[in-house]
Amino acid sequence: MRVLCGKGDLDLIVRSHGWYDLPPFRYDRKRGVLETVVEHDGRGQPLRITSSRTGIWASSTGLPRAELKRAGLRILQFGVPLADFHRDCAEREEEGFGWIAERGAGRMLRAPDLFEDAVKVLLTTNCSWELTRTMVTRLIAVAGVDGAFPGPERVARLPESLLRSEVKCGYRAPYLSRFASAISSGRLDLASWEDPGRDDDEIEAEIRKNGGFGPYAAHTLMRLLGRHSRLGLDSWSRKKVAELRFGGHAVSDREVEEFYSSFGRFAGLAFWLDVTRDWHAGDERLW
Repeated sequence: MRVLCGKGDLDLIVRSHGWYDLPPFRYDRKRGVLETVVEHDGRGQPLRITSSRTGIWASSTGLPRAELKRAGLRILQFGVPLADFHRDCAEREEEGFGWIAERGAGRMLRAPDLFEDAVKVLLTTNCSWELTRTMVTRLIAVAGVDGAFPGPERVARLPESLLRSEVKCGYRAPYLSRFASAISSGRLDLASWEDPGRDDDEIEAEIRKNGGFGPYAAHTLMRLLGRHSRLGLDSWSRKKVAELRFGGHAVSDREVEEFYSSFGRFAGLAFWLDVTRDWHAGDERLW
């Protein structure tokens, strides 16, 4: 079975950031095939996303049509409207933002569900990308089913000591354990974070109530929620934007925020696409 998710540049979405390099995602760029595994009814079901002249398609032999459609749309972030942002970028072509509108950039690769996104963000904090990949791989091996990323109930059942010894997530172990337990017990409703009717300040405050989610993690997760008013600066992006927009000179976060502030609620997206535009100009590996 397959369903149409939308139209666009699949490679541009997939390589929007590093999730494609973390399991259960697998990306064959030459063939234009993105694969992952989704848990359904206690089994891991493969999901494949491909692109053709008619659009981007999601297919699976084990997922019901409704679940396949939901997962495909979420992974490709087709529910986030970008027309206003692309109009602004087109008007600022001389400043180097025109390519964003021309190529329809701005959709961020996401996991099939928010819990997977949130845990992966937590596991990127204060560590190398290689360590992040190792922790994600081990978590799937310890608690996943048929290669799927484990849901909050499965993670909540893992002792904190096992998260330290087997998953190797160090100081993140108690944060991960409490986060999963809060969701599985019903004390935390992640679906409320995806409510477009709520404002960014409220969502950021709720994310940051959870241990391990500081400003960087909260802003990064908000980007995956389609909320782009925050920049999500870290050491890598600070250095990159200084080279790109400030002649290589040291620059404060406030100055960077002011530079992109004219994009309003899309300031963070303009910033992210600006500092990563070279990723999409050649064939280099992102991570």
